[in-house]
Amino acid sequence: MAGERKRDVGLQAQICSEFGADLDSQLCEEVGKLMDECPDCRIYYDTMKRSVKLYRTAEADQRIPDEIAERLFKVLQLDNPK
Repeated sequence: MAGERKRDVGLQAQICSEFGADLDSQLCEEVGKLMDECPDCRIYYDTMKRSVKLYRTAEADQRIPDEIAERLFKVLQLDNPK
């Protein structure tokens, strides 16, 4: 049909895989229908995926200088675990 969006089966399979479901499962069919009905859902999914990746990268790269960590713990009135 003219104007009808083609389902992104690759993205649908990726989402289903993350849920641990097969592409032909009921859950995956519902994911596909949602994608068909909600074009903004793909944008939301992509944004969330990028956000999680950024948080994981930022978390792994954290290294606070010792003097700053000590001042932070002192201001927060916490024991420094070092």
